[in-house]
Amino acid sequence: MKQAFSDYLAGLGSAPQGPDTAACFDLDRTLISDYSVKAFFLEGVRSRTLSIRGLAAQFVALCRYRFGRLDYHSAMSATLKDLANLPEADLMALGERAFKRRVAAMIYAEARTLVAEHRRLGHRLVLVTSATRAQAAPVAASLSIADLRCTELQVSDGLLTGAFTPCHGDGKRRAVLGWLAEQGIDPSRTYFYSDGDEDLPLLEAVGEPVAVNAKPGLAAVAAERNWPELEFVETGAPSGPPSARPPKLEAA
Repeated sequence: MKQAFSDYLAGLGSAPQGPDTAACFDLDRTLISDYSVKAFFLEGVRSRTLSIRGLAAQFVALCRYRFGRLDYHSAMSATLKDLANLPEADLMALGERAFKRRVAAMIYAEARTLVAEHRRLGHRLVLVTSATRAQAAPVAASLSIADLRCTELQVSDGLLTGAFTPCHGDGKRRAVLGWLAEQGIDPSRTYFYSDGDEDLPLLEAVGEPVAVNAKPGLAAVAAERNWPELEFVETGAPSGPPSARPPKLEAA
C-alpha cells in the first residue's frame, strides 16, 4: 500500500509509545540513497588504503551478486579477500573518511525525520545491515542509533583475517530476534524498514513491516500483503551543529 511519507508519519504519531516497541532500519537504499560499499571502496582507492586491482575484483563480485549470479556469502568472501591482513583500525578509519566525504550527504532527509519520530515515541532503535561495521557505524552514530547489528569481520591480533560472520537473510532475522529478546521486546511490536526481498525473513517476523524504496521483488510482496510502501527522495547533510558526542554503539 503506497503512502505519502507525511501521511505515514501522521499515522505513526499515534503508535504505542515507550521502550516496549522497537524500530529496525536497513542501511543501503533505506537510510541512504545508494550502496555504502561503493563509497567505501572509492574512498579506499583515493586514500590508497585499497589497491585498484583489488577494487576491480571487488567490483566484479558485487556486480555479479546484484545481478543474481553470485550468492551473498561468495560475494562477501571475494570482496574481503583483498582486505586480509589489513589492520582493523585502518578499516574503521577508512569508514569514517568515506562517511564524511561521501555517505553523510547520502542520508535521506525522510530517514532522519523517521528515526527522530521513533525516538520521540520512546522506541528502541537498531540499525541492522549486511554491510560491515566500518560502513554502518558512522551512519548509526550520525543518526544517534545506539544499537547496531551488522556483518562482523574476524580479527586476529588486530588484523583482518578475511573471514566474517554474515548478517544477511535469515542471519539478519536471527540477529534482530536475538536483540529483541535481549531488550524484552515482542517482535509483534517491532517495525522494520527495508528496500529488498532478501530481507523477507525479518520482514515476515515482525509486526510492522514497511517497504522503503522497494525493489521490484519486495514491491510485489508489499502490494500483495498490504504492507506500507514509502519512497524517500531527499538527501543531504543536516543543517545545524552535530551532536557533541555520538552514542556508543553496541557490538553484535
